[in-house]
Amino acid sequence: MRPLVVGLMLLAISGCSLLKSRYAMNDEVYAAKYAYGAEKTDFLGKAKQAFDARHVDGLGGMYLSGGAQYKTDAEKPFVGGELGIEGYPTSWTSARASLATYLGDDEGYLGLDTGFRLQTPTRIAPFVGLGMFHGASRTVELADWDGLDNDNDGLTDERGEEKSGVDGWLSAVYPEVGTHLWVNGNWRLTAYGRYFVTTEGRSRDDWLVGLQLAAFGR
Repeated sequence: MRPLVVGLMLLAISGCSLLKSRYAMNDEVYAAKYAYGAEKTDFLGKAKQAFDARHVDGLGGMYLSGGAQYKTDAEKPFVGGELGIEGYPTSWTSARASLATYLGDDEGYLGLDTGFRLQTPTRIAPFVGLGMFHGASRTVELADWDGLDNDNDGLTDERGEEKSGVDGWLSAVYPEVGTHLWVNGNWRLTAYGRYFVTTEGRSRDDWLVGLQLAAFGR
């Protein structure tokens, strides 16, 4: 939820940019292209400068994501987050890499998430992508029988004592769909959905839906 809250705050602060046709004047490439805005009666010109996002070519920055994996059975959903970097080699493509973690009721994963996206070079930009995740799994289990103080509270094998540890490796590939919204020339909000196909078998495949907030520069 944190990316959503930050995103809404950003939208409130940048409301004037959202209402202006020349929304990205804080980017030097966009500002140079539209230094002289379209006339008030030039509706096609106004629309072009309001939706043109070709200035993203060459941008790079950081992003924060949050989301949840929704399963088809009665299991509790994972919640996850990412902190990563993303770059635009062209206005149509972007590549990203992040440190990602997903936590459930009694297990979790920490690892590297990478991917690329194809999108339209527009202010509101639908996209498709492909990504992968590789990480170690962490489990929590009862340990009120092993003669150890697992939670470092000075007591051994008290009722309900738990222990955690790394118990395996998870790899996944996923197709991705979503939409970007450029708030101004540097800040971008994203909503996405990913279908994870994992090494745990088809019963563990699931959707992840989330929000992303990114800040870019040159």
